[in-house]
Amino acid sequence: RRGGRSFGRDADACAPTTVPPVFREPARVPLRPAPAPHVTMAPMTKAETAAANEDSNGAATELWRNTRVLGIILVYCAIGSQLSVVNKVVVTFIPLPNFILLAQFTATTIMLLAAHYTGSVEIEPLTWQIAGIFSPLVLTFFALLYAGMEVMKYAPLETFITVKSMTPVLFSACEYLFLGRALPNLKSTAALVGIVLGAATYVKVDAYASYHAYAFCVLFLVAAVSEGLVAKTTIEKVKLNNWSRSYNINVLSIPLAAAQMLAAEEHLHFFREDNEWSAKTVTLLVASCVMGLGMSVATMWIREAISATSVSVVATCNKFISELVNWVIWNKHTTSDGLGAVLVIMVCGIFYEQAPLRVKGQGYVREEICPCLPRSWLGFKTKPKTGDAGYGAGV
Repeated sequence: RRGGRSFGRDADACAPTTVPPVFREPARVPLRPAPAPHVTMAPMTKAETAAANEDSNGAATELWRNTRVLGIILVYCAIGSQLSVVNKVVVTFIPLPNFILLAQFTATTIMLLAAHYTGSVEIEPLTWQIAGIFSPLVLTFFALLYAGMEVMKYAPLETFITVKSMTPVLFSACEYLFLGRALPNLKSTAALVGIVLGAATYVKVDAYASYHAYAFCVLFLVAAVSEGLVAKTTIEKVKLNNWSRSYNINVLSIPLAAAQMLAAEEHLHFFREDNEWSAKTVTLLVASCVMGLGMSVATMWIREAISATSVSVVATCNKFISELVNWVIWNKHTTSDGLGAVLVIMVCGIFYEQAPLRVKGQGYVREEICPCLPRSWLGFKTKPKTGDAGYGAGV
């Protein structure tokens, strides 16, 4: 009806459309984690604190020991590799090996005494008792150096390296027989076999082979094994610092070198034409004397730190540097076939590992020498077979 409110179809069509409300999900506020309950830890007991401190101190001590041993090995290799080359050059131009050794022993003794009186180092006095204990070591030490100088005088440096490389083979056998160590494992045995084969190959292809040189090679091997075994026992028997040990060995070696020089009549050959007394050779001789002091002390350090077999392996491997320098400075070296054999020897020496003690912490025991033989053969009583029995043969 006009003028009135219409509830008909037209009114419904003209009515505004109602939009349903849009419901939005409220933003989620991240919940904070509930605080952890306060836990009060019980204080450590004295025993636990002592155990923790002991573990910490033990780890620090082991790290320091390993670092010290590595440093000693590096010093030994640095001096030893260069000293071999310098000695080879000096004995080539001045073929007086006993005079060279006498000069090195005397110079080392004088330098150590000078350092002692200036307060740089401390050297304990040499007594007759200490001299008697050191006598076997001094004899083998001098025989070793004398044989080495003679080998370098009559043969190339590679011959000296080859002979020295054979010492781990002999040391491993002697340490098994006398110093309480087990036999080498499979890898070390293969390394020793490679050393022996390489040495045999070198001898076969050695263009400078002579009976005189190889006679001193045999003497060198005997002296090296004897000196290595005696040195460990002497160091443990007499508690001296390394400077005192080096002083004792050098001062007691002076009479031996002087006597050998006089016996070989080297003093009558000082001014022969084959001796080249030039500024270069004299400088090298002085350098060898200074390096001899460093080598003497480094040798005492390394023998105190590791076993005799490990010393011989380190001394063999450091010849890599000696061989490199020897090929660079001159042409007095072996053939290419001989060089290949020497490289095989040195590579095999790297893979050798020292055998462990048969009984932990127990080395030389008189009743347990030669464990491969029955005890009755050596005059010892048979030990009962128990769980804690010794490691010798039980029959």
